[in-house]
Amino acid sequence: MVTKWFRRRHHPNVVRGVVTGIAAGIAATLIMDQFQKLTSASQKAAEKQYRLAHHESKEVIERDQRQKAEETAQHEDSTEKVARKIAEATGKDLAEHDKKKAGQAVHYAFGTLMGAVYGVAAELVPEVTTGGGTAYGTLLFLCADEVAVPAFQLAPSPAETPGTDHLQHWAAHVVYGGSLELVRSLLRRLM
Repeated sequence: MVTKWFRRRHHPNVVRGVVTGIAAGIAATLIMDQFQKLTSASQKAAEKQYRLAHHESKEVIERDQRQKAEETAQHEDSTEKVARKIAEATGKDLAEHDKKKAGQAVHYAFGTLMGAVYGVAAELVPEVTTGGGTAYGTLLFLCADEVAVPAFQLAPSPAETPGTDHLQHWAAHVVYGGSLELVRSLLRRLM
C-alpha cells in the first residue's frame, strides 16, 4: 500500500503538472501583485519621510507625489502595450478606461502560463524547484523583464531603468517563484 502511494505521488505526470502549475500561477501572480503594491506604497512613504527630514514642505511633497501618480497613470506599462497591440491585431481599439484591466489580464495570463510551464518542468525535472522556486522567479525576471520586454520595445532598455526599479522587479519575481513553488507543491501533495 505504501509503495503504491509513493509511486503515485512521485511518478512524473504532465497533466498533473499543468493543473497544479495553472492554479499555482494564478495564486503566485496575485501574491506578486500584492507584494508590488505593498513595496510601492512603502517606497512612497519612505521617500516622503526622507524629504520631510530634509525640511521640504508637506504640500510640496504631496504635490510632487500627485504629479508622479498622474504621470504613472498616463504612462502605458508593458502589459498595457501588449493588450493594446492584441486589440489592434483584432481590429479593435482599446478604450483608455479599459487599459489597466486589459493590462492586468495580460499579466495574469502570462503568470498563469509561466506557472503551467513551471508545473510541467517540476514534474519532469524536479531540479527546477531549486531554491523553492526562487531560482525560477529570478530566471523569469532576467528573461522577461530584462531581455524580452525591452527587446520587443515594451519598456526602456535596462540601462535606462533606475537600479531601484530593477531590484523591486527582481524581488517581485522572487516572491512569484517562491509562491509558485509553495502552492504547486501543496497542490501536488493533494493529487
